[in-house]
Amino acid sequence: MPQGVKNETGKNGYFPNGNFTFTETFTGSSLDYRWVGVRGAREGFISTTAEGLTITPYETNIKAALPTSTLFYRQQHLNFTATTTLKYVPRTEKDLAGITCYQSEKFNYVFGVTKKAEDSYIVLQRTEKGESSTIASEKIEGNTPISLRVTAEGDKYTFNYSTDGHSFKNLGGIVSGDILSTNVAGGFTGNMIGLYATSANMAHPQ
Repeated sequence: MPQGVKNETGKNGYFPNGNFTFTETFTGSSLDYRWVGVRGAREGFISTTAEGLTITPYETNIKAALPTSTLFYRQQHLNFTATTTLKYVPRTEKDLAGITCYQSEKFNYVFGVTKKAEDSYIVLQRTEKGESSTIASEKIEGNTPISLRVTAEGDKYTFNYSTDGHSFKNLGGIVSGDILSTNVAGGFTGNMIGLYATSANMAHPQ
């Protein structure tokens, strides 16, 4: 820091840097400034309660160049782990909730819970240049909380889930984060990690 300037990194509204851990319970009356919406105010689809965050999904999905019901946190490190726990039972195949790693509507990963016939599934979808493919999916119990975790080590991303909050299982192996880079996807915003829900799901189990 310049001489005479107090270092308040990570305090009083200043962003932290270096290695750090950030935990959000979503139980406060106001939402931390680090969480952002895309193409629309975050207040249009979220509410915070004593039990945590509630997302009321829009009828738009992550591939639309429109406001989506996605609450984003910017990726700040090449190596990171992000974990969230959700209590969610999809009603139809059009419903999905989970997390996304997002560079744009044309370049992203979706990792979430949806429905196929009468069963709940965890699904991992990759979208590159607007074209989507399901990397992997697996049937799960639909009436218990599920923890979702994305881990990156440079360009190597893994998506894992847990139904007991302790033991995590990988879905889809190691996937490339190249589509989240400005070298591949263009733009200038960088990658964001989002809490995502939609009632217009297009990420379907295999």
